[in-house]
Amino acid sequence: MSGICYIFGAGERSEADITLDPDDLVIAADGGFDYLEEIGLRADIVLGDFDSVISYDLPSDAMRYPRDKDDTDMSLAVKLGLSKGYTEFVIYGGLGGRLDHTIANIQLLIYLSKNNASGTLYAGDYAVKAVNGGSIVLGKDSSFNVAGNICSVFSLDRHCHNVTIQGLKYEVTGEDWYNHIPKGVSNEFTGRRAVISCTKGSIAVLWYRSR
Repeated sequence: MSGICYIFGAGERSEADITLDPDDLVIAADGGFDYLEEIGLRADIVLGDFDSVISYDLPSDAMRYPRDKDDTDMSLAVKLGLSKGYTEFVIYGGLGGRLDHTIANIQLLIYLSKNNASGTLYAGDYAVKAVNGGSIVLGKDSSFNVAGNICSVFSLDRHCHNVTIQGLKYEVTGEDWYNHIPKGVSNEFTGRRAVISCTKGSIAVLWYRSR
């Protein structure tokens, strides 16, 4: 599938300047329906247990799940997008708010990576990507890639092998990182193309979208 799967959750809201293509899919996960209503976008699919949605105008074909379930609403949305063949996910409303949901959504980025897909979580002024045994590329033409803007890198596994950081102020080549040592906090963009990678284990990258 060549399109993008956009998922909206009930977390921190921000402007979502999106131009949808015909192959894109928009999923509202529970309270994400209210988010979409607020910014004037229509969901192709609405799902969840609807314990956090405010609107009474849920579509008749909304996919309803019991509150007592193993998956979060965001997890259900991610799995649905994967089942439809999407490999690129953009998630709004998945950060901020409840810390447990924020951590769970960062875990979902690793789940996507392990299923040959990639995802980005967006909040008001920051974003997060994660990868398992691969690389994250942050282009030099991106609006946030301005010299001095903060970009932090975290090990999410007990042992991440061959961590390499290129194009940021503080570069790293082939180091072993561990999830009990916060070694990559407060790196900085330089305006050059940045590549963060590891050969084994999971890493997350958080960057601020404006200074």
